[in-house]
Amino acid sequence: MWGKKLSPKTWGEIDAAALRHNLGVFQKLAGLQTAVMAVVKANAYGHGLLEVVKILSKPRLPSGQGHTLHTKRSLWFGVDNIDEALLIRGLNIKNPILILGYIPPERLKEAIEHEISFSVYSKESLKIITQKQWNKKPRIHLKIETGTNRLGMQPEELWKSCLAGRQADFLNINIEGVYTHFADTENPESLFWKEQIARFEEAITLLKKVDADPIRHIASSAAALLYPEACYDMMRAGIGLYGLYPSEDVRHLVLNTLKPVLSWKTRIVQIKQAKKGETIGYDRTFRAKRLSVIAILPVGYWDGYDRRFSNKGTVLIKGKRAPIAGNICMNIMMVDITEAKNAREGDEVVLLGKQQKEEIFAEELAEKIGTIHYEVVARINPLIARIVIHDI
Repeated sequence: MWGKKLSPKTWGEIDAAALRHNLGVFQKLAGLQTAVMAVVKANAYGHGLLEVVKILSKPRLPSGQGHTLHTKRSLWFGVDNIDEALLIRGLNIKNPILILGYIPPERLKEAIEHEISFSVYSKESLKIITQKQWNKKPRIHLKIETGTNRLGMQPEELWKSCLAGRQADFLNINIEGVYTHFADTENPESLFWKEQIARFEEAITLLKKVDADPIRHIASSAAALLYPEACYDMMRAGIGLYGLYPSEDVRHLVLNTLKPVLSWKTRIVQIKQAKKGETIGYDRTFRAKRLSVIAILPVGYWDGYDRRFSNKGTVLIKGKRAPIAGNICMNIMMVDITEAKNAREGDEVVLLGKQQKEEIFAEELAEKIGTIHYEVVARINPLIARIVIHDI
């Protein structure tokens, strides 16, 4: 959604300039010989799948990115499932797309017909592909297990069960890529990533035996920021694409490199007074210690604002922090604005992002409720409007 044409009760603002800046950071780190995959799974980490894809697929991106051919220099999009991939294709965007997660066998035909690449992570999933005849060559990326023990096959399994003596099975299949996933590159003190690269190289060596020359990719945001040598033929920009650092350790090592893309806002819909001793909200968990001014905001846990912020979180009003008063409800919350002078009904409220000189970061919100910032942004309800700003 471009521009403020609507007046929603709560909305996200997507900074197109910041998003392009972050993509440029990863393009520079990757170098001229390495492609970048923009990971847009989970509604683009809560930022809005369609909005993000539209911004990034515009042809004015630097370094030749944004063209539509399936080459090692294309801008790729990484998604979790076939439905996300088809939403992108529905925009008539031709950039290569890789499904990183599970795809039901009965939906493989859709992926193949729409030229969507997908992951193969076991001998069983590979067998499903090789036993059928397809109108087009399936584009597969082999997922190698190197240490996360999630989806993926061991290099030995890849050879014994999938490759050895079975070259004929691959005549009608394009082994387009091979990849794995780092387990803890967010921790700069860990060297486990080197062990994972060694395992990954084993799989690459085996693929060479069957004359396969796939696109190799392993580095995500943290690895690209800390270990650019791990980018291979393509790197996957996930959380960093949205201006969020994979960890505080990474942030400290690459200060001010990325720019936050998302702000989450709402507005004051009612202002009332609570006398000293009166309680606010369900279960009466907040009791006014003085004559207090209370603002009612039309956003709650259904919208993705976690109930654990009850009596704990803050929002920004008139450039100042206002504490949440009482339990957060399904569609509504209350904040104490006694110290926010001159606040009025209709005033803008910032739940996440910057207002004047004050700013609320996703990392701060995550710490308050004992989770990670990935979850804070990814759980913002996808039905909430995402408004694109700074799209010049």
